[in-house]
Amino acid sequence: VGDVFTTNSGIGPVMADTYNVFEAAHHANLGTTALASASFEAAGKALYNQPLVVASGGTAAKQALDAKYLLVPRDLRLTAMNLLYPSFAHESNIFSENMQRGQMGDVITCPEFSDANDWAAIADPRLAPGIILGERFGVLPEIIIADGETNGALFTNDEIRMKVRHWVSVFVADYRPLYKANVA
Repeated sequence: VGDVFTTNSGIGPVMADTYNVFEAAHHANLGTTALASASFEAAGKALYNQPLVVASGGTAAKQALDAKYLLVPRDLRLTAMNLLYPSFAHESNIFSENMQRGQMGDVITCPEFSDANDWAAIADPRLAPGIILGERFGVLPEIIIADGETNGALFTNDEIRMKVRHWVSVFVADYRPLYKANVA
């Protein structure tokens, strides 16, 4: 999933409309400003103002979704947490309390981000799925076991051989819930 944000020098794969996922002129979801409260607000505004898909000749309403997740490299994690949770730096036990309640998941550290200044914002994927993970046989992998009595490995080495396959496909379904900042 992290490759969606890092391929093609950080502008993502090419979509069916012949533009990259992150594109300033046509998709209006690419910025260059360093992570700060104003730039995060600009990202949220860009996501909010994305047009919905409508029939030909119709008037497109706004997507009207704000950024829910903030993807950052490890170097920006503390900055992102202080930005989304201003009291984080001032309260000694907020981190452990919120981790127990599961509330600090809005900041996601992305190990694939190689530039220490790049960051991305994503709308809630339950409301507008931008990146899709598809699994061929569902969540469980396909397991093949060679345990027959006449199997060579079982007969000669007393071992059972297994093959595990998990087919996962990752693709961008929609650019509108995604925003990326490639900071120079």
